[in-house]
Amino acid sequence: MFAEERKKIICELLERNNSIKVSDLCKQFNITGAAVRKDLDELQSQRLLRRVHGGAVAYNLAAQEHKITQLATEHIEEKRQIAQKAYEYIDSNDTVLLDGSSTVQEMVKLIAAGDKTGITVLTNADSVVRLLAEKNDITVIRLGGRIIYRLDISVGQITESAIRNLRVDKSFLGINGIDVEYGFSIPNMEEAAVKREMIRSSKQTYMLADHSKFQATYLAKVADLSEVDYLITDRRIPDFDYSQIEENAQVVFAQAT
Repeated sequence: MFAEERKKIICELLERNNSIKVSDLCKQFNITGAAVRKDLDELQSQRLLRRVHGGAVAYNLAAQEHKITQLATEHIEEKRQIAQKAYEYIDSNDTVLLDGSSTVQEMVKLIAAGDKTGITVLTNADSVVRLLAEKNDITVIRLGGRIIYRLDISVGQITESAIRNLRVDKSFLGINGIDVEYGFSIPNMEEAAVKREMIRSSKQTYMLADHSKFQATYLAKVADLSEVDYLITDRRIPDFDYSQIEENAQVVFAQAT
């Protein structure tokens, strides 16, 4: 089969499935991984797909925004592992900024069930407020702003201004994409602006992301790698080079490596 025919089939597969794996394409075409990756690189240069670790996604996924209810069910076990590790970094009497990401929500459940006291939580997410509603020894401050209902968060100048006038111990944020050159990114520009203010207002920033987020980029950049103190992920990807990330932030793996 000629390369152009393979690439046409790859595009058709992406139209149906939104994502493909190098390993699956190797089996389907009976060719090497190097040949598949060459095809994917050429298709990416034509803006027909976007390369991610181990495969590719449809190009329009770079700007796609998922409802928080949908995100909460994806990679749920990995998110719980990351949340458990992140919870270890919270101390009694901390002041923390929390966004509305699904992994942060898993960590908030641990705060609600845990015995750490005197914590002050500041958040732009109604989901965080609801999860801590019965936790009487935690102070919760809901940051106002324009509400994005599909994401269950507030954004905009009011939210950003409120955060800008804060100085907290730690922030815990979720992210959609991690790229060694582009940094951390998400689909929504207004949400990205809020996350940036959270980073600037925190003495330490913890980014929470499962392994599927690596080598992916989205429309709105949140931060460079050097602007984050800790990156907490579920497991080490065997053939991924973490050195450029580790030069800037401490990478913490929830699973034993």
